[in-house]
Amino acid sequence: MSVSVTTSQVARQPAAVRLDAQAAAPRIAIVEDDPALGELAADLCRGLGAAAVVYGAPADFLDAAKTRPPDVLVLDWRLQGQLGAAAFMAVRHRYPAMPVVCWTASPAWNLPQMIRHDPMTAVIDKAAGPEPFEAAVRWATG
Repeated sequence: MSVSVTTSQVARQPAAVRLDAQAAAPRIAIVEDDPALGELAADLCRGLGAAAVVYGAPADFLDAAKTRPPDVLVLDWRLQGQLGAAAFMAVRHRYPAMPVVCWTASPAWNLPQMIRHDPMTAVIDKAAGPEPFEAAVRWATG
Protein backbone atom coordinates (compact mmCIF):
# COMPACT_ATOMS: atom_id res chain seq x y z
CA MET A 1 0.00 0.00 0.00
CA SER A 2 1.44 3.36 -0.99
CA VAL A 3 -0.39 5.41 1.64
CA SER A 4 1.32 5.57 5.00
CA VAL A 5 -1.49 6.97 7.12
CA THR A 6 -2.19 4.35 9.74
CA THR A 7 -5.40 3.75 11.66
CA SER A 8 -3.74 5.05 14.81
CA GLN A 9 -2.75 8.26 13.01
CA VAL A 10 -6.24 8.82 11.68
CA ALA A 11 -7.69 8.25 15.16
CA ARG A 12 -5.54 11.05 16.61
CA GLN A 13 -7.21 14.43 16.82
CA PRO A 14 -4.88 17.29 15.79
CA ALA A 15 -5.30 20.61 17.52
CA ALA A 16 -6.30 22.37 14.31
CA VAL A 17 -9.37 24.21 13.10
CA ARG A 18 -12.20 21.94 12.01
CA LEU A 19 -13.43 21.97 8.40
CA ASP A 20 -17.01 23.16 8.77
CA ALA A 21 -19.16 26.05 7.63
CA GLN A 22 -19.13 27.71 11.08
CA ALA A 23 -15.35 27.86 11.54
CA ALA A 24 -12.90 30.10 9.73
CA ALA A 25 -11.13 28.32 6.90
CA PRO A 26 -8.09 26.43 8.17
CA ARG A 27 -4.82 27.91 6.93
CA ILE A 28 -2.55 25.41 5.23
CA ALA A 29 1.05 26.15 4.27
CA ILE A 30 2.47 24.01 1.47
CA VAL A 31 6.24 23.74 1.06
CA GLU A 32 6.81 22.33 -2.42
CA ASP A 33 9.56 23.25 -4.88
CA ASP A 34 7.69 22.00 -7.96
CA PRO A 35 5.25 24.81 -8.88
CA ALA A 36 2.76 22.48 -10.60
CA LEU A 37 2.63 20.11 -7.62
CA GLY A 38 2.38 23.04 -5.22
CA GLU A 39 -0.63 24.39 -7.10
CA LEU A 40 -2.18 20.91 -7.25
CA ALA A 41 -1.85 20.56 -3.47
CA ALA A 42 -3.26 24.07 -2.97
CA ASP A 43 -6.23 23.32 -5.25
CA LEU A 44 -6.96 20.09 -3.35
CA CYS A 45 -6.81 21.96 -0.03
CA ARG A 46 -9.05 24.75 -1.32
CA GLY A 47 -11.49 22.13 -2.59
CA LEU A 48 -11.81 21.00 1.04
CA GLY A 49 -12.57 24.53 2.21
CA ALA A 50 -9.11 25.48 3.41
CA ALA A 51 -7.02 28.55 2.61
CA ALA A 52 -3.70 27.44 1.10
CA VAL A 53 -0.41 29.23 0.43
CA VAL A 54 2.47 27.63 -1.47
CA TYR A 55 6.11 28.30 -0.53
CA GLY A 56 8.87 27.18 -2.90
CA ALA A 57 11.48 26.92 -0.15
CA PRO A 58 11.48 26.06 3.56
CA ALA A 59 13.14 29.37 4.48
CA ASP A 60 10.25 31.34 2.94
CA PHE A 61 7.73 29.29 4.91
CA LEU A 62 9.67 29.60 8.18
CA ASP A 63 9.91 33.39 7.80
CA ALA A 64 6.16 33.70 7.14
CA ALA A 65 5.26 31.32 9.98
CA LYS A 66 7.03 33.54 12.54
CA THR A 67 4.31 36.17 12.23
CA ARG A 68 1.32 33.97 11.39
CA PRO A 69 1.76 30.20 11.73
CA PRO A 70 -0.60 28.06 9.67
CA ASP A 71 -2.95 25.49 11.14
CA VAL A 72 -1.40 22.70 9.03
CA LEU A 73 1.86 22.22 7.13
CA VAL A 74 2.04 20.17 3.93
CA LEU A 75 5.72 19.40 3.42
CA ASP A 76 7.54 17.88 0.47
CA TRP A 77 10.38 15.92 2.06
CA ARG A 78 12.78 16.00 -0.90
CA LEU A 79 13.13 19.57 -2.07
CA GLN A 80 15.51 20.67 -4.82
CA GLY A 81 19.02 20.42 -3.36
CA GLN A 82 17.77 20.04 0.23
CA LEU A 83 15.55 18.06 2.54
CA GLY A 84 12.48 19.19 4.42
CA ALA A 85 14.17 18.22 7.70
CA ALA A 86 14.95 21.80 8.72
CA ALA A 87 11.35 22.91 8.24
CA PHE A 88 10.01 19.82 10.01
CA MET A 89 12.32 20.23 13.01
CA ALA A 90 11.59 23.97 13.25
CA VAL A 91 7.83 23.31 13.19
CA ARG A 92 8.10 20.62 15.85
CA HIS A 93 10.19 22.94 18.04
CA ARG A 94 8.00 26.05 17.61
CA TYR A 95 4.58 24.42 17.17
CA PRO A 96 4.66 20.88 18.58
CA ALA A 97 0.92 20.29 18.06
CA MET A 98 0.81 21.47 14.42
CA PRO A 99 -0.28 18.66 12.10
CA VAL A 100 2.15 17.96 9.27
CA VAL A 101 1.28 16.15 6.06
CA CYS A 102 4.55 14.86 4.64
CA TRP A 103 3.70 14.58 0.93
CA THR A 104 6.60 12.83 -0.69
CA ALA A 105 7.83 10.57 -3.46
CA SER A 106 10.12 8.82 -0.97
CA PRO A 107 8.94 5.50 0.44
CA ALA A 108 7.76 5.92 4.04
CA TRP A 109 10.28 3.36 5.30
CA ASN A 110 13.05 5.54 3.81
CA LEU A 111 12.09 8.58 5.89
CA PRO A 112 13.75 9.31 9.25
CA GLN A 113 12.13 7.97 12.40
CA MET A 114 11.35 11.52 13.53
CA ILE A 115 8.86 11.65 10.65
CA ARG A 116 7.55 8.08 10.70
CA HIS A 117 6.91 8.01 14.45
CA ASP A 118 5.65 11.55 14.95
CA PRO A 119 2.06 11.38 16.23
CA MET A 120 1.12 14.63 14.49
CA THR A 121 2.47 13.65 11.06
CA ALA A 122 0.86 11.72 8.22
CA VAL A 123 3.08 10.44 5.40
CA ILE A 124 1.46 10.38 1.96
CA ASP A 125 2.93 9.05 -1.29
CA LYS A 126 2.49 11.58 -4.11
CA ALA A 127 2.00 8.74 -6.59
CA ALA A 128 -1.05 7.47 -4.68
CA GLY A 129 -3.27 10.16 -6.17
CA PRO A 130 -5.49 12.80 -4.61
CA GLU A 131 -7.65 10.64 -2.32
CA PRO A 132 -4.96 9.84 0.28
CA PHE A 133 -3.80 13.46 0.23
CA GLU A 134 -7.34 14.71 0.82
CA ALA A 135 -7.83 12.14 3.60
CA ALA A 136 -4.65 13.37 5.28
CA VAL A 137 -5.77 17.02 5.02
CA ARG A 138 -9.14 16.07 6.55
CA TRP A 139 -7.27 14.26 9.37
CA ALA A 140 -5.01 17.28 9.92
CA THR A 141 -7.88 19.73 10.04
CA GLY A 142 -9.82 17.57 12.43
